[in-house]
Amino acid sequence: MDDVLDILRLGVEKERLRGAAYAQAAAQTHHALARATFTALAEQEAAHERYLKAYYDRQVANEGWPAPAELGVSADMRDAIKAIFAQATAQIAQAGAADAGLTEVYEAGIAAERESVEFYADALSKATDPNAKAFFATLVKAEKMHLKLLSETQEFLDDTGKWFFDEEQWIVEG
Repeated sequence: MDDVLDILRLGVEKERLRGAAYAQAAAQTHHALARATFTALAEQEAAHERYLKAYYDRQVANEGWPAPAELGVSADMRDAIKAIFAQATAQIAQAGAADAGLTEVYEAGIAAERESVEFYADALSKATDPNAKAFFATLVKAEKMHLKLLSETQEFLDDTGKWFFDEEQWIVEG
């Protein structure tokens, strides 16, 4: 039980810190696409923190593992990602280059998301309860989506032409 509580407690702290880092990055950047990306990620991390805290509280109260759906746990970011990239075409016309230091922020976020994938995958491998497995599997999926969002928006900011070519490549190949 202590291992589970430690995992959940550490997860709460990691999500809180990452959410704060993304919120700070959103507040500091002048680039609308980066701001939208970091704001969405800050909101996602805050939701993960709430989920982990709810599971922690249930474990402390010896109430077992509720199904993820009972707590509203979701890894689906498709609508948020679509909205962020819908803004992408407008970004082409934005004057100026990306904010100085934005690459470092993206790289730190990517490293943090990779670490989260590993952390929750490890928790998943140790889980025995089916609902615990489902919960950690959902977190792994969500963190992988965060990683993809960061990677794709960084690629867009670094090389917009290549990003559009890659996105439209299926038309050429199809």
